[in-house]
Amino acid sequence: MQQHFPNLFEPIRIGSMELKNRVALAPMGTGLGNKDDTLSDRLIAFYTRIAQGGAGLITTGVAAVSKNGTVGVGMNSLYDDKYIPGFTALAEAVHAAGAKLSIHLMHGGLEAYPFFTKKKRLVSPSGGIFKPNQMRFKGMELEKTTMISNVMSHEDIQTVGDEFAAAALRAKQAGADAVELNGAQGFLLQQFYSPYFNKRTDEYGGNFLGRMRFPLEVIQKVRSAVGEEFPIIFRMVATEGEGGGIDVADAVVIAQTLEEAGIDALHITAGRGISPTYWSLMMPIAEEGPTPIIDHISTIKSTVSVPVIGVQRIIDPENAEDILKNGKADLVALGRGLIADPDWTNKAREGRADDIRKCIGCLQGCIGTQMTAGFANCLQNPEAGRETEMHITQAAPSKRVLVIGGGPAGLETALIAAQRGHDVTLCEKGKKLGGQWNLAFVPPGKNDFRWVVDWRVDQINKLNNVTVITDCEVDQEMVNAFAPDVTVIATGSIPLIPAIPGAQNDSVITAHDILGGKSINGQTVAVIGGGATGCETANALAAEGKKVTLVEVLPDIGIGEVPARKVWLMKSLAQQGVTIETNTKVDEIATSGELFVVQEGQRKNLGEFDAFVMATGVSSYNPLRGISSDVAGKTYVVGDAYLMPTNGLDALHHASEIARTI
Repeated sequence: MQQHFPNLFEPIRIGSMELKNRVALAPMGTGLGNKDDTLSDRLIAFYTRIAQGGAGLITTGVAAVSKNGTVGVGMNSLYDDKYIPGFTALAEAVHAAGAKLSIHLMHGGLEAYPFFTKKKRLVSPSGGIFKPNQMRFKGMELEKTTMISNVMSHEDIQTVGDEFAAAALRAKQAGADAVELNGAQGFLLQQFYSPYFNKRTDEYGGNFLGRMRFPLEVIQKVRSAVGEEFPIIFRMVATEGEGGGIDVADAVVIAQTLEEAGIDALHITAGRGISPTYWSLMMPIAEEGPTPIIDHISTIKSTVSVPVIGVQRIIDPENAEDILKNGKADLVALGRGLIADPDWTNKAREGRADDIRKCIGCLQGCIGTQMTAGFANCLQNPEAGRETEMHITQAAPSKRVLVIGGGPAGLETALIAAQRGHDVTLCEKGKKLGGQWNLAFVPPGKNDFRWVVDWRVDQINKLNNVTVITDCEVDQEMVNAFAPDVTVIATGSIPLIPAIPGAQNDSVITAHDILGGKSINGQTVAVIGGGATGCETANALAAEGKKVTLVEVLPDIGIGEVPARKVWLMKSLAQQGVTIETNTKVDEIATSGELFVVQEGQRKNLGEFDAFVMATGVSSYNPLRGISSDVAGKTYVVGDAYLMPTNGLDALHHASEIARTI
């Protein structure tokens, strides 16, 4: 068989551990564990599925080495022998699937938030008051939380070092093939070696060697516990971003020092932890582009001899092969890419790269859902995190299924129904498939969002039991003629126009119109509505050179956006000079072009504008609400047509669930 991506599928050794290829699952928090931090069947299935998909190395999410170091409910822990059986079961499952297992050990330090475990003692190198910035987790507003951290005493430092060693030994006893020490994500080891966090003046601070002392002691203790042959990987940052701290020059010296200390591989990422300002370094959004830190990683790799694992938005096998071929890293780690498609590795090996369901960099499921619901999933892959319960099974008998609407929900329904053996006809009233999602990849930097539609259309086109009809608006008469066994209505949503005096003026258009290509005469534009769509539309108009004012009735804009994207949007809006008016209710759009608003209870003229763009939400659209079941058969309504419109993830997941029941 022809060897596709030869560098990607060349075996490699990390110490005594031999990997069958150069693909690793990056460590990620998933929230899929049990509430007592033991590994759940659900979490084991999540990792096993990726191992079955061909990845050579599975790295777990964080496993806390101390009860005082845990960073979330449903994460992993390994500070007690009671956690060993869960990791043993995981090791056996991963090995049976043909992969190796590395357990990711950490102590949260400043990020071990007390509300995750009651009566926790928060510790860090230098102590002080810590205020997370504009972050929400499971409904809690952490920006209103002040946490007092205790300066670690010498006794604390020795205790935590011993806890790392004990946890590493448990990992080995559980059957893991390696451990990875987390010196990144703003966790404790990074807090010690970073001058941004470490302000100590004793032997554990003050200069480079002082700041490195604790991480080096941890490595020594872990090595003594696990022996000379057991691989130790160290995860470090190439840069902490703006505002001081580690830069690439510092990272080169850190890497060399870690190699001298005897680590077997380096896993290089970036960022400063949970502050949203730096999240895009750890979890790049689509707007950051592919492989944003690979040149930093390459610089560091050129100065060490141990294997280097590269990470951060490595999207497809072509990216990965290029990185390896050009010597920028020795292995590639994918996190969200393997959530979006756990078969990424096998598809690459088999020469089916075009079948890979690529991560679009939206963060809606892997981060957004985890922050609001406590567990991770994926817009692109509705099965992620639900591997034990969500499968595609063959239907019996096969049915004639009519899907009305070719947006993401309709496409997902048609694809899953056809994969289950049904005879599917998909009708879309527009001239092309994708529905309103075709507007989602118009704003600057969001071109990768097109993969939601492109992948599903491509997969549907490869099936012989789906008929696609575009430029076809379905009515009752057409349903009568088709006589389906099942009808699925996926007609989406339409823009919602509030009852504002002047909202029907000729100068008023919708954000959908703008993103759909409609031009604006004049230079001054007021965008009414500061949600995600309003922010992105304002950003797009400003990029065209328009003078934009963004008006929002709530105290903040971008509410509901994941932190990394919100930070990116806020920065872009500021750079382009967009004026933002919050706590501002629109009262009237005058025919003269003046915008009257209410601020602090007072009516005010905000100025004169050439155009007004409504970005005030959408409402469900179902023109076939009264369709007769006598001719439509069993009828389902999916996505925005059924739900109170929220986001693409909810619509697509709802459709995927319904399609599995037909």
